[in-house]
Amino acid sequence: MKSSHRFPLRRQIVWGMRFFTFLTSLAVGAALFILSNQYVRANSLQAAEFNLRLVATSIETSLDSADALLNWASIDSTVRRYITQENINGTQTIAAYEAVQEKYYSSTLYSHILRFFITNENDRHLQFGTLNSSAALNRTSVKQFLTKGYGMQFATDPLLPGSPDCIALSQPIRCGKGTLHRGSTYLALDTAIITDPAAGYSLTDGSALYWEMGSRLWQIENGNLTEIENPLREVDYTLRTGSNNGVTEQTAWQGKVQLDGQKYYVVKVTLNGRSAALVQLLPANTFLLHYGVYLWLVALGTAIIWGLSFLMQHWLERVITRPVEALQKRIETVGSGNFAPDRAVEWNNELGDIGRGINQLAENVDSLMTRRVEDERRKQELEYRMLQNEVNPHFIYNTLNSIRWMATIQHAPGIAEMVTAFARLTKSISKGTQKLVPLQEELALLNDYFTIQQYRYGGDLEIEVSRIESETLCRDCMIPRFTLQPLVENAIFHGLEPKGGHGSVLLDISTDPDTGDVLLRITDDGVGMPPELVAHLLDEPAEGAEKAEKFRHVGLWNVNRRIRYSFGEGYGLTIESEEDVGTEVTIRLPYQQKGDSHAADITGG
Repeated sequence: MKSSHRFPLRRQIVWGMRFFTFLTSLAVGAALFILSNQYVRANSLQAAEFNLRLVATSIETSLDSADALLNWASIDSTVRRYITQENINGTQTIAAYEAVQEKYYSSTLYSHILRFFITNENDRHLQFGTLNSSAALNRTSVKQFLTKGYGMQFATDPLLPGSPDCIALSQPIRCGKGTLHRGSTYLALDTAIITDPAAGYSLTDGSALYWEMGSRLWQIENGNLTEIENPLREVDYTLRTGSNNGVTEQTAWQGKVQLDGQKYYVVKVTLNGRSAALVQLLPANTFLLHYGVYLWLVALGTAIIWGLSFLMQHWLERVITRPVEALQKRIETVGSGNFAPDRAVEWNNELGDIGRGINQLAENVDSLMTRRVEDERRKQELEYRMLQNEVNPHFIYNTLNSIRWMATIQHAPGIAEMVTAFARLTKSISKGTQKLVPLQEELALLNDYFTIQQYRYGGDLEIEVSRIESETLCRDCMIPRFTLQPLVENAIFHGLEPKGGHGSVLLDISTDPDTGDVLLRITDDGVGMPPELVAHLLDEPAEGAEKAEKFRHVGLWNVNRRIRYSFGEGYGLTIESEEDVGTEVTIRLPYQQKGDSHAADITGG
């Protein structure tokens, strides 16, 4: 029954669109204002970060060149010999001086080097730089350069007039495995390696650029470094790490700070592997300059939203309200039992897809019922075939049992025993579903097969287990079903029968002491095989091979492939044979206990 107080879809769309437009206007206006503020701030901070990265990269290049020069001075054999040997002659001294001189003048930092020396901190020094007015370098003065330890530091040169500021890098020279101290290398660079890359850096009003090293801060202004009190120690930074093709670049940080009652944003880029960074300070009021433009854009956007909402209202009525009413009538028709298709509801849109689906549903009802009847008939036929297949093995077993009882009644125990063994083999073949069985079960099957072959060949054939290393192997080791019987059959038919059907087949069961794998060796004293035949026995059988030879080939290849499918390519058969001596087939298996998950068993058993 239809409700008497319905709220028509058309009215829902009209009022829904108006309410939605009102909320959307408020949300869009607020979102645009917030996003514009965030965009301006994020864009400005990102631009500052990018520019700082460019300057930091240029400074890093200079410092990397400085490190390379120091590293060279620490490992060059000529220099190390001059520094570390107790007795040195004039030729060695000149060679060391010329080597350092060549490296010094070829360095890209040549114009920025204030002082570069290599010393044993006692009586040997190799020194270069702007040293025309420098005091002499000796044991006492060397210590003035190394008082703060090794690494990179902001320092002054104590031996030059005016003690100019410099960036000092130093490292020790060691011998042996890096434990014996032999001397030091020292490099002082003028501060232009920092101020020159920052010379063209653009700063807005109220912004400032700094060089930070350790806990000290220097302002970069007009090509000079001026140390100031560090007001940025308590900044709460947020980590931003840049990367290029998966390689981490300089680490960037962003934060906020209050200075003299004014809010500032801080962008900091640290140099890779160094306790130094470039820092830019940006006042927060810089981002308020564009707010008037964004407010005007918000008002314009709100007006456009209201205009579009009225157009949307009429469009929704045409593409949704009317088609929904038509689909509603079509569903009522199908519900009443009329499944004839109505092509009028198959529009070229998603609602048309619904209409086509309703029509298709109606058309498929009869065919669905027909298919269900056909599926039921096929199911009954399959069940009948399965029951019939169960009858065939029972018929074979019953027939074999009848033969066995007749043989017993007629006092032919050999025939009875042979038929009993054959019945067990047949039952195992027809009923066995497991891919892997315990080794002792496989040996029992082999014993039944031997019983049959013994009656065929009489006492001239001997098959026995010559050695079992441990009874637990037979109980615990798992093996693919019907592995041993084809190999023993090959040994009898192709090894022993060609020489008159007499001889022996011996089975040796042991473990490999190196890997713990189980090894089953089947040895016969038959006619053997030539090497060229043995080399291809485990290849895939060819189509044109002789029937007898192909029978042997297929059996060996089949067993080998089943073992590899079950346990992997590291397991399977190996064959050794010598003509007129015999053949030995070795089966390598993992010590696979029942329930173990080692075997791959990709055949799906």
